[in-house]
Amino acid sequence: MSIIEHIYLYILLFSLFFYWGKNFYNVKPKESFWLLASVPILLYSFVVGSRYGWGPDYEFYKYRLEHAFTFPEEQLGFRWLNQFIDVLGLNYVGGYVVYSLIFMTCAFVLISSYSKDSKYMYAFVVPATLQMVSNGIRQGVGLSFLLLALYFFNKKNRIYAIASLLVGASIHTVTLIPAVLIFGIYLIFSKKLFDWRITLTLYVIASFVLSPTSIGIIASYAHYISLGGKFQLYIDNADYWFGADAADEIYAQSAFALLTSSLFHVSFIYLGYISLKIRPNYKVIYLYNSVVFGLIFLRVVFLFEILRRFAEPLVLLYFIPLGYILGTKEIQIEFKRFLKGNGTFTWNSILVSAGLFFIIVYHLLFWGRFIFINPEGIFYWNTTVV
Repeated sequence: MSIIEHIYLYILLFSLFFYWGKNFYNVKPKESFWLLASVPILLYSFVVGSRYGWGPDYEFYKYRLEHAFTFPEEQLGFRWLNQFIDVLGLNYVGGYVVYSLIFMTCAFVLISSYSKDSKYMYAFVVPATLQMVSNGIRQGVGLSFLLLALYFFNKKNRIYAIASLLVGASIHTVTLIPAVLIFGIYLIFSKKLFDWRITLTLYVIASFVLSPTSIGIIASYAHYISLGGKFQLYIDNADYWFGADAADEIYAQSAFALLTSSLFHVSFIYLGYISLKIRPNYKVIYLYNSVVFGLIFLRVVFLFEILRRFAEPLVLLYFIPLGYILGTKEIQIEFKRFLKGNGTFTWNSILVSAGLFFIIVYHLLFWGRFIFINPEGIFYWNTTVV
């Protein structure tokens, strides 16, 4: 059972993002929009930044924040950020609040670029990103600037997009890998949607046919790769990181978890294709393609921690196409037709409604458990640590 503060604050956080997106997503002028947006952004920063002990690296980054001017930080951008936090007189909790503030501000900047299509994107940005951002702490800060780069890319401002990526890479070099994959997918496929019949087949094979340890074969060929720097350590020790013995059972899912998450992913792939085929939006299509690629890739490398770090940043972007799906009028009409019944619904309305059902049920089950059955969900004020 979760503590009462955890239950209350996360119910408030999820509810506010849904309510805010539905009612204030298209407020004009920009000054009014950002004044109103400061409410969910600051709430997120406080709630997520005040967490305590989440993930294996929490204590390590706490130490780095507390020794910002003496810790031998290799990443220049991250060093400067931590030193700036220290100059402000903030402790490690304040540092985590700043990290959260940076991420959600960049997320709002990106979502706002979708204007009238952004209504439901705000509702899913927290569930899509919370786990990775709160557990992969420095990578989460770096990914903030990937979101910012996508905003500038959508605005056709390539110079600022590149500059944002460089800032992100100065915080965490891995930021460049999902960026290369996303923009590579954009350049190769441009305005063409991934065919759902092909991607669903690949997803099912990756999820239910391939052995979770089958990618161990890449360890045999890894020595041909030269990346330099920290990543070369992973390559030089490929047997340890990517071999069959590197599969980590802590990531293994139960049969029920595999089924529910797969139904969510399958529904996302199908409904995303349908909605974007009906009403194409090229700023959404390349992200939809990237998420679908990420979902398949993630299933292949599901038990391998290092490789998951390359797939998860693509998957967390699902809040953009999923919000677009729910805002598509044709999808809404088919769902309403099914609800009315009376023999007026079609196979299309059945499939659409089933897909929406699996998407909502997955989120309710996963995040319901996170909110109500999470004994590790504590805040810094629940500890004796100052």
